[in-house]
Amino acid sequence: MNNSATTRTITKIALEYNGNDKGTAEMVASNYLLSKTPEGQFLEMKTVADRNLKVKKLALTGYISQPDEIGRKLTDEEFLEIATKALEKIGVTENNQFRLDIHNSTKQKHIHFVVNRIDISGKCTVKSHDIGRKFGEAVREVCKDKGLLTDVEIGIQKKKEMLNNLSEALKTSDNFDELLSKMKEKGFDIQLSSNVKDGISGMRIVMEKDKYFQTERVYKSCYKLSEISNRLKITEIKSLFEVKNAVREAEKTAENWKEFRASLSQKGFSVKIQYKEGFKPNQKNEIQDIWINKVDGITLNQQKSGLLFNKYKGFSLSEIDSNFQNLTKSMSGTCEMNNQNIQPQSPSKESVAEISGELLEELLKPNYVAQSDDELWKKKRKSR
Repeated sequence: MNNSATTRTITKIALEYNGNDKGTAEMVASNYLLSKTPEGQFLEMKTVADRNLKVKKLALTGYISQPDEIGRKLTDEEFLEIATKALEKIGVTENNQFRLDIHNSTKQKHIHFVVNRIDISGKCTVKSHDIGRKFGEAVREVCKDKGLLTDVEIGIQKKKEMLNNLSEALKTSDNFDELLSKMKEKGFDIQLSSNVKDGISGMRIVMEKDKYFQTERVYKSCYKLSEISNRLKITEIKSLFEVKNAVREAEKTAENWKEFRASLSQKGFSVKIQYKEGFKPNQKNEIQDIWINKVDGITLNQQKSGLLFNKYKGFSLSEIDSNFQNLTKSMSGTCEMNNQNIQPQSPSKESVAEISGELLEELLKPNYVAQSDDELWKKKRKSR
């Protein structure tokens, strides 16, 4: 459950907010409060709080909110039990004044509380240090005891779903406009941020079902890209689109494999061929995959592998777009390419000598392909 707790001075406004909610709030519990009005309850709390003049922030306020799929299934009594047990875990006792109200006007059903930290004997029972974290832990403990998903567990599920859908959308998108459209179709809203130096520099994703359209407010279920995955960066997405567009342009103009490779080279991209059984001179070699990388003066060790990017080889054509699998087949003349066999060597197992050997081997390979491969390439162009 989403939750929040903070200490503050006691005010009549806080009590008015608790008991209003556009006229639909329902008070489900109160303790040591005789008055029925916010003004009267404020005076009662202030009278008790004055028994301990050392404490300045006398009130504890906050809420507990559950996603609509679960929150609406809880009865008011169950919701109240979760709140009172969580408050007990952080020091609220039967001698503290408090008021709890359930709000239903927003998308998520939630319960608000105002608690006097000073009990009727003048003792401060609720410590202010790190109260937000402590209250969150208390709510999670109560939820686990009742078999309910916690806010952390719900967040993990949502971020996993976001990453899976984002990965699929990236394979069918060539730019950010297409990506936003694809994700919208899947039920996700992407919000991009930018600056003068880098252009697009950040991304946030929220599920459409989590947005409250009456206020257009986005709740905690909106996650930054760095929160969704520590492997996928906005720079990798921008590089991915650059590679895909360069490959598509080269594919349109090239008459054969040699021209295709030259076209990419002119645009500043290196091409690395991965053969299924290793390169064999004077024989027909089956291409397993093609790796494209940007040549921009950055050494291999300065780049980091990402979700789709391999620091030693670049982007795999078969992985970043299913349409590129046909391109690879036309080059090698094979009937089918098995994606499961695409296993780039693990960077952790490659030594500098091995990497250098691979680069040298690539340089020594011939720049021609068999006549049959060129014929397949031409047939592919005619079919487009």
